[in-house]
Amino acid sequence: MMPEIIAHRGASYLAPENTLTAFRKAMEIGADGVEMDVQQTGDKKLVIHHDFLIDWHTDMRGQIYDMTMEELKALDFGSWKDVSYKDERIATLQEALALCREMDGTVVQLELKATIDNDPDFVPRVIEEIRAADITDRLVMISFNHDLLRQAKQLMPELKVGVLVYGAMETMALPTAMWEILGLQNSLEEDDFPQLPMFSVENVDDENCSWMLRQIGSQVSMLQVDFPNESLIEVIQHLLDQRDPVKYVQTLDFKPDWVSCEYHTAYQQPGMVQKLHDLGIKTAYWTVDEEKTVKDLWPLQPDAIVTNRPDRVREWIAELEMTE
Repeated sequence: MMPEIIAHRGASYLAPENTLTAFRKAMEIGADGVEMDVQQTGDKKLVIHHDFLIDWHTDMRGQIYDMTMEELKALDFGSWKDVSYKDERIATLQEALALCREMDGTVVQLELKATIDNDPDFVPRVIEEIRAADITDRLVMISFNHDLLRQAKQLMPELKVGVLVYGAMETMALPTAMWEILGLQNSLEEDDFPQLPMFSVENVDDENCSWMLRQIGSQVSMLQVDFPNESLIEVIQHLLDQRDPVKYVQTLDFKPDWVSCEYHTAYQQPGMVQKLHDLGIKTAYWTVDEEKTVKDLWPLQPDAIVTNRPDRVREWIAELEMTE
């Protein structure tokens, strides 16, 4: 079965991620759909952006949840990628869904970024926009915060939802030595991860340290909103619970339509796709950008592959089909 090819934050390899341009380009180069992130501004509006911070996508510092829609719309969200994208504006959820509605057949994976203040009206606002866009049949709402998905299902039972699970992701979050201290097992090798020049000793200066600290702070905030009011030990336990997605989803008090996890989980649990299919649940793996990874995942037959390179993934899959 041909998996859906979902462009991660749009055609993010070619265009500024999570922008209208990135979504258009994704469909132009052969994606079946797009993945995007929605979060709430300081004045309770809904915008498309992955991180709470705007630091690395504009020439300003700030947090989405502290800024108004007017302030965000005044910023250039494109030049960081290339000068040709100068003055690309942040997209509202309404704008993004309207564009996808216009692009016939476009599938949408809409990731909810939980609010800092745990606003109970966040999900209802998103649901209202989905209804207004008349795109329910082509949309899957996904989130790491499963309480939000439960709320969405209660408000809109016909809505398809997908549980984002960390799976093998926790092994990527800390160095091997730290997991050994915690008495946990890191099953991935150092060679599995890209080497980032900014973390080399010769590149560590005040500017890079400040950037890294803000990035780490942003990631901690993401965990805090996904697991509100919980201790570090409790968060670690949640990560461990999600190492087995099949077992985990059966503990939920609602049935998801999808399970979406970091692709290394497939190597640890090659039977996961079939087991989830037996439960009537589809599977997506992210973020798959290398030919070898596509070849490794192909025999497992996931229902969707989320990638920054939808054009290349389609080419690699076509080659695999020709060899069968």
